[in-house]
Amino acid sequence: MLIPLLFMGDVVGRLFREFAVTLAVTILVSAFISLTLTPMMCSRLLRHKSEKEQSRFYHATERFYTWVIAKYGITLQWVLRYRTATLLVTLATLVLTLVMYIYIPKGFFPVQDTGGLLGISEAPQTISFSAMAERQQQLARIVLQDPDVDSLASFIGVDGTNMELNSGRLQINLKPRDERKSTALEIIRRLQPKVDQVQGIQLFLQPLQDLTVEDRVSRTQYQYT
Repeated sequence: MLIPLLFMGDVVGRLFREFAVTLAVTILVSAFISLTLTPMMCSRLLRHKSEKEQSRFYHATERFYTWVIAKYGITLQWVLRYRTATLLVTLATLVLTLVMYIYIPKGFFPVQDTGGLLGISEAPQTISFSAMAERQQQLARIVLQDPDVDSLASFIGVDGTNMELNSGRLQINLKPRDERKSTALEIIRRLQPKVDQVQGIQLFLQPLQDLTVEDRVSRTQYQYT
């Protein structure tokens, strides 16, 4: 169970690697104690008692354990009697598991539609400030032409967030959810081919999320350093 966590990649693997190592070491230490210290302590501390010397709690729990074993025996006999049906149920469960694995959405955090998009623009390092501003304005005009976009704010240059002159940001406000037909991801898929046509600059779009791994602005939804 822990091996997939140890060798898992990307952000999820990096976050759970310490957890997997801790559990693995704990299991190894527990196994060592169970095979060495526990038998020795049992031989020193535990003493055999006859049935009459046992407490009321022992008799009450023993009846419960006996009942559980009896019920387990009944179900085991039923399974052995109807082996074909049991095998068919097992195969159906396996097929259903594979189908659910294919069609159920997978991801670290579910993608929310908070009504906002974040765009990170990046141009060549040799670009001037005026050329960067012109290309950023082209991106802004394309984004504002989308019917589901309400407004945006554009930033370029070096500030507390942008560390380089050739990078910029677009904070895009979408219309309220009941006034638009498309989700945030659908809007991104619709805008991306259009902004890719602008020469000399790239725009990386992502939906704004309430829950993130870190608080830095980057081109990707998750960044681990």
